[in-house]
Amino acid sequence: MTTQTPSTEERLSRLEGAYEQVSERLGDLRSDMNERLNELARGQEALREEMNALRNEFARRQDNLRNTMLLLVGGAWATTVGGLIAILTQI
Repeated sequence: MTTQTPSTEERLSRLEGAYEQVSERLGDLRSDMNERLNELARGQEALREEMNALRNEFARRQDNLRNTMLLLVGGAWATTVGGLIAILTQI
């Protein structure tokens, strides 16, 4: 029983086929990786937009709180001054 050794042409032909498969697989991997990177970028953009909306909402509420505090402090000051004036005018 003799085994026939493949010729150089056959071996080169097999190597070329293997090379083409590697090239196709790398192309598929590149395409898959680009798709996943694009998905990641879209997710990051959505997260960025949500964070900006939350930051704006926080700033708006902070401004409302600041205005409320100023009104309370102003009202307390006016009440205190008014009470002192009332007391001093009674003396």
